Formats: sequence, C-alpha cells, structure tokens
Amino acid sequence: MKKLVICLFISLIGYTVHAQRFHIFKNDWKASVGFNALGNLGTRNPVEKLDQYAFKFPIAVAIERQWDDRFAAELDISLNGFDAGKFLDNGVPNEDLTYFSTNLNFKWYFSDHFVENDWLDLYAMGGLGIFQISELNSSINLSGGAQFWVDEDIAIRLQTTGKFAFNAKNHTYANNHWQHVLQVVFRF
Repeated sequence: MKKLVICLFISLIGYTVHAQRFHIFKNDWKASVGFNALGNLGTRNPVEKLDQYAFKFPIAVAIERQWDDRFAAELDISLNGFDAGKFLDNGVPNEDLTYFSTNLNFKWYFSDHFVENDWLDLYAMGGLGIFQISELNSSINLSGGAQFWVDEDIAIRLQTTGKFAFNAKNHTYANNHWQHVLQVVFRF
C-alpha cells in the first residue's frame, strides 16, 4: 500500500510539473488588497464633493477567478467608516458609523476590443452585495475599472462602483452610494 501511495504521489508531482511547464494551468486567480473611499452624500454625481468622502479604516480586499480571457468572478470585502457630526446622505449621525460590505460580481474584460497590449486591462463589472452602515441592506453593483500591469504578476487597480441599494427609502444611511478603490493585484 505504501508503494502505491508513493507511486501516485510521484506521478501527481510529475503531472503538475508537466502541466505547468506547458501552461495547462494558467494564472487564472488574482488576489488584491488596497484602500477604498466612500461617497454617501445623497447626490447622484460621483465626483461632487470629493473632499467629503469617507476614509476611515479604508480596507478593501478581493479574490478573483478568471476562467476566460474576457470573463471573471470576484468576491470582495471592504471596511470603512463615517465620523459623527458630519453630513451623511439623509442626516448627521451622532456617533461614528462603521461600513462593512461584501459583494459577488461578474467582470467583463474588454480592453482587447480597443487596444492590443499586455500592460492594461479595462473592465466593466456587475453583481450583488450586502452592506451595513447603521442598518443592513443589499445592493446591485455596477463598476468600471482599469488594471495597470507593472509586472507579469503584479498590477495597480483603479475602480469605481455605484451601489444601488434595495429599499433605499426605508434606510437612514444604508442606501445608494459610491465606492472608489485603489488596490495592488497579485496574479497566482
């Protein structure tokens, strides 16, 4: 039995080395980490009042699985916060508020339709998410972004997401908002 396990183990190692040598396993997973800024100012203009974006505990992480040159799925988690006494969408909170969000999005890479290069990926993304400010709510997300590859396996990502909340009228703060992200992407 030991010999059989050893033979299977050696065969598996040989197959893995052979597969990687001939690119059967592509680099189709990406992980990213960085910062986010939130705009929840009750405005429909994503660039209005840029000096009033939330930037408190601004952590954003994501994992992506790209199964095709053009399509991928991404799961992300982000934290941020709003200070007490500052205007926030439908009022002024009397205490600091923590923002938590997680989203599952589907991504379409379309830069190959415009320009052929290895250093830039343009994409559009859409999906569903949940978030909490003072109350839990869910959202439909629409995003646009770009990844600038500085190395074969490392990129800088800039992304803007509009989060359109369900039941926005029934929530004081947990409603429509913008999230801008700056991340470092690692392909593995």
